[in-house]
Amino acid sequence: MMNLFQKLREPLILMVDGMTKTDQEWGLTQFHSLRPSCLFLKSGDSFYPLTAPAVDRELQVEKNWKNVIKDLHLCPLNQAIPFELLRERALDVLSDEVTLVVWENQLYYLTRQDFLVSLTAGEVEQEAGWLRSLFTSIPRGLVIVDLDYAVVNSNGEAQRMLRMSGDELARQPMNHHLGNEGFFAVQRSQTSLLNQVLTLSHSQATLLVDFVPLLENQVLTGYALVLQDLPSVEAMAMELDSVRSLNEDLEAILAVMYDEIIVVDGNGVLLRASKHYLVAHWSKPPGEQLGQSVLTLLGKEDLLCEVIHKVQQTKRKVSLMRTEQALPLLIVATPVLSEKNMLDRIVIASRDLTEVAQLRRELESAKRQSETYWRELQELRDSLADSSGGALVYTSDAMHKVVQEAQRVAQFSTTVVLVGESGVGKEVIANAIHSLGSRRNEPMIKINCASIPEALLESELFGYVKGAFSGALPAGKEGLFVKAHGGTLFLDEISELSLGLQSKLLRAIQEREVYPVGSTNPVHFDVQLVAATNRPLLDLVKQGKFREDLYYRIHVFPINIPALRDRREDIAVLANHILHEFNQRYGRQLRFSAAALETLEAYDFPGNIRELQNIVYRLAILNDEQIIEGEQVEELVLGISGNLAKERLQHRFSEVMPLQQALQQVEKELVLLAMERYRSTTRAAKALGISQSSVSRKHRQYQAEMSPYL
Repeated sequence: MMNLFQKLREPLILMVDGMTKTDQEWGLTQFHSLRPSCLFLKSGDSFYPLTAPAVDRELQVEKNWKNVIKDLHLCPLNQAIPFELLRERALDVLSDEVTLVVWENQLYYLTRQDFLVSLTAGEVEQEAGWLRSLFTSIPRGLVIVDLDYAVVNSNGEAQRMLRMSGDELARQPMNHHLGNEGFFAVQRSQTSLLNQVLTLSHSQATLLVDFVPLLENQVLTGYALVLQDLPSVEAMAMELDSVRSLNEDLEAILAVMYDEIIVVDGNGVLLRASKHYLVAHWSKPPGEQLGQSVLTLLGKEDLLCEVIHKVQQTKRKVSLMRTEQALPLLIVATPVLSEKNMLDRIVIASRDLTEVAQLRRELESAKRQSETYWRELQELRDSLADSSGGALVYTSDAMHKVVQEAQRVAQFSTTVVLVGESGVGKEVIANAIHSLGSRRNEPMIKINCASIPEALLESELFGYVKGAFSGALPAGKEGLFVKAHGGTLFLDEISELSLGLQSKLLRAIQEREVYPVGSTNPVHFDVQLVAATNRPLLDLVKQGKFREDLYYRIHVFPINIPALRDRREDIAVLANHILHEFNQRYGRQLRFSAAALETLEAYDFPGNIRELQNIVYRLAILNDEQIIEGEQVEELVLGISGNLAKERLQHRFSEVMPLQQALQQVEKELVLLAMERYRSTTRAAKALGISQSSVSRKHRQYQAEMSPYL
C-alpha cells in the first residue's frame, strides 16, 4: 500500500461559482507553475476533473470557466473513496480516469494510470496474484506494454484474441502484431486512441483496439491495450440496432393508439406512457412524470390505482369500469410476469367512455341517415322496375344525379331532351321519366326518327285519313301523337328529322294538335314529349340543319347522360347484371373474376352499355368454365381495339422536338407495342419492367389520345 500512497496527489481546485477574472488568472498561474496532471473545477458540491492537455487546449484567461463544464460535457466525480478501500474498489477506480481519495480527512486524487502502475509493480505476491485475478475476470482483452512495446502483463482473453500464449506474447513486441501507428499517436498526444480496427499480421484476426497511455508525473511510462473481438462488437451493435428499432416501433404504436397506454413496474412506478393521454385524469402529461409512483401521483382512491392494487394482489388481468362520475372510464390492466412468476410489469389501457358514447351516437345517427338514403334509393329503383319492366342499374354519382333529374322532371309535363352518345341508355332514362310521373298508367309510345323513311315518318307521327294516298289503309291510321294521348311520346334521334318535318313538329308541339295527312280537321292531344339525340343540337342549329325555334321548344329541360367511360364504377355492376340475366335465361352459373372486372373497367367502351352487353354475351358464350378470367377479357377487348391502335401508331419522329416530349412519345409507342404483342397488361408490365396498374392506366390514356372513343 505504501507504493500506492506515494501515487496520491493534492488537487488544485478552482471554485468556479462567483469566480472573478483575478481568480481565473491566479488559477492559470498556479496550474502553469505546479503542472499537475489534473485540474479540478468545483461547482456547488460537485468536482469536475480536467486533464492537463485539456487545460492547455481549452482554457483562456478571458473564458468563463463555468461554461467549460458544459462545453466539454464534463461529468462530476463519484463520492471520494477512503484510501484503505482502494484495493477493494479497484473496479470503480479503473472505471474513471481520475478518482478522489480521502486520507486522514485530507482530500487527494489518484489517476487510473498511477493505480495501474502501482498494481503492475506488485509490491507483494498477494497483490500480483490479485491483479492477475482481476485481469482474468474482465471480459475484455487487457495487455500492459512498456515503452519498448514489450508485454508486461496480459489476461487470458487477450491471449485468446491474439491467438498466442503468454510466453509467445512475452517474446515478441506488440508493435509487430498491431503496427506502430497507434503507439505513435498516443506518444504524440498522450491521450487515449479508441476504436481502432486492426488485423493481426500472423493470424488475420480482426480486433477492435483501444490504446491508453500510462502516465507518471505527466511522463509516458507505457501503454494499456484493451482488445475486443470485432464479430462480438458487430453482434452487439446489431443487437443494439434491433432493440432501438423495436423501441421505435413501440413508440410509433403508442403514438397512434386511441387509448391511453401506460406501463408501470410491479410497485406502480411509471416506466412508459403513450403520447395520447386523458387530460382530465392527469395534472400534467404522464410522459413527463416517468420514474414516479402512480399511486402517489393520483391517490389511492383513483380507479387506476385500484386496478394496480388488484393486479398486484391477483397477478391476473383486471378490468374495471366507472360510469357514475364526471369522467367515465374503462381501464384494463394486464400483468407481465417474470420466469419466477414475479410481477415485473403492468400494461394499463384506459379509455374515456364519454368519447366512446359520443362516437356511438354519431355512428348511430350516420347509420340511420344511411338507411334512410338506402330506403329512398330502393323505393326509387323499385318504382322504376315496376313501371318500366326492369331495374335501373348504377352505382356512380354521375348516374345518381341523372336519375335525380329524371325524378324531378317527371313531376311535370314539360318537354325533355336527353343528350348522350349512342348506347348510353337514353331510352332507359325516358322509361324512368314516364314511370316516375303522373302519366305512368297511360301509354308510352316510342319511335326512332332515323329508322323510318322520311316519306312515311310524317304519316307515322301525325296519322292519315281514308284515301290520303295510294296504298293507305281503307280506314286510315291514327298517328303516334294521338296514340300517346295522356301519356308520353319518346322521339329518339330527333336530330335526324328533315327541316320540313321539324316545322310540322314545332307546330304540333306549340298548338297541341296535329293534322293527319289528307285531313283539314285538327286532332288535339295531350302528351309529354321526351326527345333524344346523340348529336349536339346547338351545333346543328349553327350549321342550319336544325331549326332554332324547335331547338328552344324542346330544349326546356336537357339531361346529359355521361358515357360509360366517364362513370367506370358502373361497369362492374352492369357487367354482373347483364351476366346474371344471361345465366337466368340459359341456366348457366357464370361469374367474373376480380381481374376480369378490373380489365373491363380499364376498357373505354366506345359503344357504351350496348357494347358492354355485346362483350359480356360473347364472353359468356365462349367460356366453358364457371369463371370468366381476366385474360379472356383482355384477348377479346384487345382484339377490338388493337387494330385501331396499330393503325394510329405513327413514326417516332417527323421533326425536332423537346427531349421530354420525345421521351413521352417513345413511352407511348412502347406501351402500345407491348399491349399489341402480349395482349395482357400483366405480361406487358413484366416486359416493360413497370407495374400492371401503370400499364393499364397509360394504355387507356394513349388509346384516348388516338381516338375519341378509346
